[in-house]
Amino acid sequence: MTVPGPGPSAGRWAKAERGLAAALRWGSILCLVALLFLLAGGVLVRFVPLVSMGWADEVVELAFAWMVFLGTAALWRENAHIAVTFLPDLLAGTRGGRLLEGLVTLLALGFLVTFTWEGWLLTGQAVGNRTPILELPKPLWYLSIPVAGVVMIGYTLRLSFRMIRPPRAPNGRRQLVNRSIGRFGSTECREPGAEQETAAVQWLKADR
Repeated sequence: MTVPGPGPSAGRWAKAERGLAAALRWGSILCLVALLFLLAGGVLVRFVPLVSMGWADEVVELAFAWMVFLGTAALWRENAHIAVTFLPDLLAGTRGGRLLEGLVTLLALGFLVTFTWEGWLLTGQAVGNRTPILELPKPLWYLSIPVAGVVMIGYTLRLSFRMIRPPRAPNGRRQLVNRSIGRFGSTECREPGAEQETAAVQWLKADR
């Protein structure tokens, strides 16, 4: 029996989301590498003054701002920020736990909307200003705030939607998973040297 896979639109959205995640991750990494080389170069020219690096401070500030906020958005996607999970873990699987999760999500969404709006206002206030050496537009520094905020709002809204309407697999796919669980006695198939999930369970998780 052939189990239908996800539709083409779902595949395109998933591909776009993976592209966004890669852009956040690699953007923050590139900014970190730029900081490493510029700061190392600044230390070097203090002892061996071969060239002038007075301009480097402006690039360091720009790279640091984008590294912080792109990295923040990337961690938000993975839910990897530091959090105190004692109470959520204690209430996991209960009605109180779901209510707590919803309340925390609403508070986070309210903070992110305020954060993004204030960042946008700050960017607007910097319009027309330029750096003294490279003459770069100052809004480039502050634009990292609303960009990261919009991304984090999007991920928070996606989480909220999934809380309201949990994804459900088609009947055929659910039956395939149930048969796999019955066959192996667990959602995992144990193989020598490693634990590997069954293909049916991986397929189900791909929708989430």
